[in-house]
Amino acid sequence: MNDYPIPRTSEKNAAGRPNAGQILEESGFFSQFSFDIRPYARVREYEKDESIIVSTSNLTRILYLIKGTAKLYSQHQNGRQSLINFFTPPSFLGVPELFEESKQPYPLVAQTRCRFIEVDTARCRALLLQDALFLRFCCSMALKQNAAQNLRYMNLTAYPCRNNFAASLLFLQNDGILSVKYVELAEYLAVSYRHLMHLISELCSEGIVERVPKGLRILNWEQVYSLASEIQEK
Repeated sequence: MNDYPIPRTSEKNAAGRPNAGQILEESGFFSQFSFDIRPYARVREYEKDESIIVSTSNLTRILYLIKGTAKLYSQHQNGRQSLINFFTPPSFLGVPELFEESKQPYPLVAQTRCRFIEVDTARCRALLLQDALFLRFCCSMALKQNAAQNLRYMNLTAYPCRNNFAASLLFLQNDGILSVKYVELAEYLAVSYRHLMHLISELCSEGIVERVPKGLRILNWEQVYSLASEIQEK
């Protein structure tokens, strides 16, 4: 995990890469607050499969995803975890725990390398809860994320698995490769593992995808787009 405090300047570093201040400004995240959020914010990067949030401790930060894909789990009493959803930019996490400090957070894990803007709520919680601009942003993001989740559930029941798989493939692919655990992908698509394996074998035989060491590579982008286009997502 890499940690970059937010500086006052937005200039690039000596290597020509944007520093944390520039990342914050380009994201537009600072404009969602009525006060200067930079003293409480930092940019953090997490490697693939690294835990971002664990369910065993109180969450004292809000996280704004600006790069990568993260996956959220529910934690069962028997220790088992179930996949809730994948998140891509822009996504806002940790808000329920801000309003209810005793609320146990859901585990969040990096599916790919992720970059977040994180705000230390332990130091500015009172300011955040009194900031009408920030609260409006929270409501807007929550509505968008809930609408996307509801639409996904609707599509799972309204369209064949082949179409939902294609849409998920485009949503989760990285440089043309889908690198997701098949058991989690089956859970995400609400189908059995056996059914998913059969579908993948069909798509491989049709030359749409191929199995590679990292997962599945898209071979026929046109066909994948055609299957996914039948699902009307916004």
